[in-house]
Amino acid sequence: MKRVAVIAVVSYLAFALEFLLYNFWGEWGKPELLILVVIFFNLYLGIRFSIIAAVFCGIFKDASGVAPFGTYILVYIAAAYFTTLVRRYLYQPGSRFSRIVVVFLVVVGCFIVQAILTNMNHELRLGGQWVYLLAPQLLTTMIAATYVFSQLKNLSNLFSLKN
Repeated sequence: MKRVAVIAVVSYLAFALEFLLYNFWGEWGKPELLILVVIFFNLYLGIRFSIIAAVFCGIFKDASGVAPFGTYILVYIAAAYFTTLVRRYLYQPGSRFSRIVVVFLVVVGCFIVQAILTNMNHELRLGGQWVYLLAPQLLTTMIAATYVFSQLKNLSNLFSLKN
């Protein structure tokens, strides 16, 4: 129960920080902190707690957005499962480069799922979305990933989440 409470608080804090960064820098300067939270809990505690984090992150994001409710819950749950898949075949524990590869692949996968879900009734132009949406998000998320993971690890050690 303590893990779920910590995951809920961390998810809310990541959402609040992402919201503040979006209001300060706009779409170009905002890292995807909620995806990083889902990836971290998958790598640190496993798929079960990653899905819990995905549901919390999705609820917070869906409650504040204009997309149909459940869109981001689906995107973040897909990120949790995709992280498990990448972790099983590509991830090397303790490798910083390996964590960056996981973040890169999961952010690209989530972008594709999100683009498909949000553009189901419109013509899909991935070229323009790649340049104007994914490239800045991917760059800022990759830059923030190592720092966010180290701070989340310190926080989880503080609350002794891993037995």
